Amino acid sequence: MRLLPDCYVAAEHADSFAARADAALTWAGPRAYLGGASALHLWQATDPPRAHIDVCVPHADRPRGPAWVKVRRLSYDVETRSIGRLRVATPAFALVQGYGDLPRTARAAAVYRLLHDGVSADELDFALGSVPRVRERRELTRHINAALQGAESWLEEESLCSVFNTREFGRLVRQHVIRCAHGRYRLDMYDPITRTAIELDGAAWHGAPDQRARDLQRDADLAAMGIQTVRLTYRDIVERPQWCRQVVREVLARRSQR
Repeated sequence: MRLLPDCYVAAEHADSFAARADAALTWAGPRAYLGGASALHLWQATDPPRAHIDVCVPHADRPRGPAWVKVRRLSYDVETRSIGRLRVATPAFALVQGYGDLPRTARAAAVYRLLHDGVSADELDFALGSVPRVRERRELTRHINAALQGAESWLEEESLCSVFNTREFGRLVRQHVIRCAHGRYRLDMYDPITRTAIELDGAAWHGAPDQRARDLQRDADLAAMGIQTVRLTYRDIVERPQWCRQVVREVLARRSQR
């Protein structure tokens, strides 16, 4: 089946993302690469793949293809890498290019999935400053700024920006690492004065029975070192932030009196 001029594929593969991406890059020329949402899918930051293929070319090039090929003519340089036969924008640049095209419910997840996979907040910040026009720049900037301050998930960002964002909680250390007899633990928030850890438990990471068992072991290890753990759930942070502030405020006040 003919997908594009001089680009053919076996009929059973005509709807494949991989086949269409390969055909689009072959058709667009040697300077083309996949960017935006298509690149984010290849970096496993989003799923499922979008209906169209995002192809980036130098501004001087003017390829015209079918509706399923979305061509971006760019005047700025982008860092690229190879995934198999495909030339692809790096995860940071792919996110900046494609962030505004993602469904609103998938945007924060894409940011923090990349961070979890090893992309640094500094890389995201550099890419954001290198791309002149970014859809939803302010929203993406908020995510990146939160990551630069230590947030590693949307839940941690929400706590940083909307719950524990006042001066009284300014002494809390984000993503503090503690060594103990059984290894190393990374604490979402830690108060060094009262030796209190505040953990934010999202359902995706803390709902399974085996994870619950690990959380109990972790809390016991920390308690043996004199560190008390306060756990707040997703619903606590989202639905009753004032209650979260009051609980943490009272715990810190009581432990300060010891």
